[in-house]
Amino acid sequence: MQGLEAILKSFHIETEDVSLYEMAFTHASYTNEHKECQDYDRLEFLGDSLLDMIVGDMVYEYYPDSNSGVLSKTRAVLVEGKTLSSLSEQLGFASLVRYSKGEQNNSKFHKHINEDVFEAFLGALYLDQGYSKVREVIITLFAPLLPGSMERATQRDSKSTLQEILKGQVIDYVVVKQENLNSENVCFTVEARLQGVVLGIGKGHNTKEAEIAAAKNAIDKKVGN
Repeated sequence: MQGLEAILKSFHIETEDVSLYEMAFTHASYTNEHKECQDYDRLEFLGDSLLDMIVGDMVYEYYPDSNSGVLSKTRAVLVEGKTLSSLSEQLGFASLVRYSKGEQNNSKFHKHINEDVFEAFLGALYLDQGYSKVREVIITLFAPLLPGSMERATQRDSKSTLQEILKGQVIDYVVVKQENLNSENVCFTVEARLQGVVLGIGKGHNTKEAEIAAAKNAIDKKVGN
């Protein structure tokens, strides 16, 4: 796979099994045309688990006086999809992803896939090099993001903030639209409602993202007023 060798070299990886990394960059659509290949699905699951654990450990050490709720929100900010997608692109991962010929034309929808392959790479690295190497790579990538991460988490906890503004009144988050952008990407539209009145509208790749966006939209409207 062109470019893979350079990426492995940049992380000082002398691989025992290059096929693991090839799998990490193989989209499900590619396997439809190449039956002998496996996609990154299982590696993504493994990498996601490792990322949560190691970044959680980093946050725990960096913020020794914070409770579990604050630590969870801070970790969530650090490992959110936008961050992983950005890292994936910076590291050159995005250019390595193998798609089917048809899926290749849908590149504008591939931000979510770039997140997936970042986690899949971590899964491959773990199976190939072990836990210590994965931890080393994650610390290298995420340590610069730690300063200020708690403040960002506090600012972006939109649903809790909206709940506080409305003094505990029950807010309903209702999915009003679901669009299948392509075979791998879905966009949800959610309304934040109070007693049937729409306070805000948000969109996201999953309902959680859309709910947060709807809450932020409602807060922005209230602040604007």
